[in-house]
Amino acid sequence: MAYRRTRCPTIGDMLREVWDVLSSCQKCGLVMQVDLADMIKLRGPKVVLWNRKARCRRIGCSGFVEFQAMAPGIYMHESLRPSDPMPWCI
Repeated sequence: MAYRRTRCPTIGDMLREVWDVLSSCQKCGLVMQVDLADMIKLRGPKVVLWNRKARCRRIGCSGFVEFQAMAPGIYMHESLRPSDPMPWCI
């Protein structure tokens, strides 16, 4: 997945290339579809999900979600965490 990062580094690029993005909580297991169009409206098209984590949206869960994506032509979601070990939060 890391080699795809150069083609689609931002959520604007992912939306244009029709990527399917999920958020998956590492604590409670909640998996949610990420609406890239809504995210762009809220945060702008330059937001980067690679190597990012965010708080889980489930009420009462204190976990963090990891973002996973499925690029066109690929048949499974893969983690958006290439080599950077720093868990930055968005």
